[in-house]
Amino acid sequence: MHLRLLFSLLLLPLATVSAVAAASLIPAGAASIDITPDYPVRLSGYGNRRTPNTGVSQHIFAKALALGSDAEGPAILVTVDNVGIPASMRAEVLRRLQTDTKATDARFAICSSHTHCAPMLIGVLPNLFGMDIPAEHLPAIERYTRELTDHIEKAARAALADRKPSSLAWGVGKVGFAANRRLFPLKPIDHDLPVLRVTGTDGKVRAIFTSYACHCTTIGIDEIHGDWAGVAQEALQREFPGAIALTALGCGADQNPNPRRTMELVKQYGEDLGAEAKRIATSELKPLTGPLACQSKQIDLAFDTLPTREEWQTLAASKTPAIAYHAQKNLARLDRGEKLPTHLPYLVQRWSFGNDMAMVFLPGEITVDYSLRIKREFDRSRMWVNGYSNDVPCYVPSRRVLEEGGYEGAGAMVYYDRPTKFAPDVEDRIMTAVHAVTPKEFLTRPEQIKPAESPSAIPYPDHSNLLIVRDSKGTERPVQTAADWAERVTHIKASMQQVMGPLHDTSRWTPLNVQIISEEKTEKYLRRKIHFTPELGDHVPAWLLIPNDAIKAPAMLCLHQTTSIGKDEPAGLGGKPSLHYAHELAERGYICLVPDYPSFGEYPYDFKTQGAHRASGSMKAIWNNMRAVDLLQTLPQVNKDRIGVIGHSLGGHNSLFTAVFDDRIKAVVTSCGFTPFHDYYGGKVVGWTSDRYMPRIRDVYENNADKIPFDFYEILAAIAPRAVFSNSPIHDTNFDITGVRKAFTKATEIYTLLKAEKNLTLVTPDAPHDFPEAERHAAYEWLDQILK
Repeated sequence: MHLRLLFSLLLLPLATVSAVAAASLIPAGAASIDITPDYPVRLSGYGNRRTPNTGVSQHIFAKALALGSDAEGPAILVTVDNVGIPASMRAEVLRRLQTDTKATDARFAICSSHTHCAPMLIGVLPNLFGMDIPAEHLPAIERYTRELTDHIEKAARAALADRKPSSLAWGVGKVGFAANRRLFPLKPIDHDLPVLRVTGTDGKVRAIFTSYACHCTTIGIDEIHGDWAGVAQEALQREFPGAIALTALGCGADQNPNPRRTMELVKQYGEDLGAEAKRIATSELKPLTGPLACQSKQIDLAFDTLPTREEWQTLAASKTPAIAYHAQKNLARLDRGEKLPTHLPYLVQRWSFGNDMAMVFLPGEITVDYSLRIKREFDRSRMWVNGYSNDVPCYVPSRRVLEEGGYEGAGAMVYYDRPTKFAPDVEDRIMTAVHAVTPKEFLTRPEQIKPAESPSAIPYPDHSNLLIVRDSKGTERPVQTAADWAERVTHIKASMQQVMGPLHDTSRWTPLNVQIISEEKTEKYLRRKIHFTPELGDHVPAWLLIPNDAIKAPAMLCLHQTTSIGKDEPAGLGGKPSLHYAHELAERGYICLVPDYPSFGEYPYDFKTQGAHRASGSMKAIWNNMRAVDLLQTLPQVNKDRIGVIGHSLGGHNSLFTAVFDDRIKAVVTSCGFTPFHDYYGGKVVGWTSDRYMPRIRDVYENNADKIPFDFYEILAAIAPRAVFSNSPIHDTNFDITGVRKAFTKATEIYTLLKAEKNLTLVTPDAPHDFPEAERHAAYEWLDQILK
């Protein structure tokens, strides 16, 4: 309570003070029902488990929180330890409740924990096993589905009966065990842990509700278990005796616990979440005193073009059992004269407490882009986003994930028995509905918009010591395995982002929108001028060189040096002949994409206005380059697994930077591109500090090489075990050869650890800052060995 308000209350008569306090109370009740079966039943979540559970490692629960009086109609929130509660079960429970309560569709929400160690339900993941459920297993599944419906109803009714005057307050913490699991370079996360505390008039905590954006897939045992969510509930109920702890998931469809697969980790993650929730719950929270208002909107999500009968027949012959089984089921539907669905019903729901906080409920395995976008377009300090709510019909990708493809974008639809992936407007439809149900008072005001934050970093005092990894407390251990090094690489990337700014703000993602400006045929390749969109409000001019008759050819991203003509030089249209590497590689059969760096060539760019959302030109270029790789992967002529990058000087270090963040790049050629910061003009790093590069080196790290939180020893090694070729002339006055050799010596330690020392090549010609012909052609032959 603010001191001014407290002082004002002290001046009021006692009866008035009591009236003020009572006005902030709300009837609230909570209940818990054990939903652990006492008979064997198939588990859901993993398709390789095809027998009933062998035991119970942890009991699972349905829990309910009821808020509000019968006068205005109560709001009922239920959390269930299961992979997913279907809309049909929710509808049946609501129907039962409506016979004698004032429960309504808008004021009834069910959130699934998505534990993969709970019983299978009828109507959820019906194609999980790629075959029909054996007849002997169906009775137990059907029985449990019926019993769970009864249990959820009982939990809701018990919570309604438990209502007593209570106060509500909330806050947000952070938990860090979720990691983006997708095999794509952009890996957004949402580590927010919102916490709702319900406190009785006696000051005791009656209920705690938390939500976290992460799969409950730490383990995949054959026994029933609530995974980290179950452990977190136990931890909170231990810390707050008599309280009911409810745990839901945020938008965690593309997030996994990392690492995982052991019971020790399950306990660690659950206890960590519980400890952070306790810290928040016992701190000064924001009271929720506004009236509870609820609204829902039913929409339809369109599927993409459905397969033809001929396409289904081809899929039915797939060697992948799940794909074949899915196709066979749909062919059978067509044979029966049934129409395949073209849309999926989808319920968007919002609960708000006056203007204090709004809680959004979204169905399905929904990807993290949604919560990040909602918390950008609305005031994130007052928003709470739950996924896996009211139905779990399938994965629900953002536009970005849909275009990237993969399991969450399309592949998982077969397990949910959906006919195909969603249409491209899926995100627009959902966000339009979110805006329709959420009061405008929650919209983000312009002054609230902040640039995306860089991930927190772990400092390393000696960047040349690559054979150690530190934890958050600074405790060191030796790097002995690939997993140890992978952990260090995450620290390197975080440190780079401390200097360069975060990799990307997902709210600025947009389709590539490739436009062909002109084309010209040369003797050996087609030269096409294009524009592509790397993010909202921007486009990149580039040359695309496509060799004649290219079929699944290797591709190269070709980055230019500091030159006013930008992309024209590598493309062979001007500048130094020794830097026409895109032209020369295209003549050797490589598909080459040659973009302008921001502010060069045909790419005017003001880093203070257009780039205000970026902390550096370097990170802007890295992102543009990663989108260029996206573009290459869309081309039918390109072998997606054989993509490299080459660059000189400015392009040389940007080749390295880009490869650190994009492991789709399998080979890097850097010419005159780097030396450790202390060896760059004797440690005078001012040359790196313009807006075009990394101004934080000047503004934050005071042009002090000792303070910069990363160095090129780490950059070079972070690319391992992928291949790197460096042309580093001994008379290069920009990038001192002594430093280059030191960096290579240190990086070799990591390449050796990963048994990839042959992938690290250094050539040191007797030349100035240039890319001599002999070394250039040596690089091309080296690329042929790696990519062809």
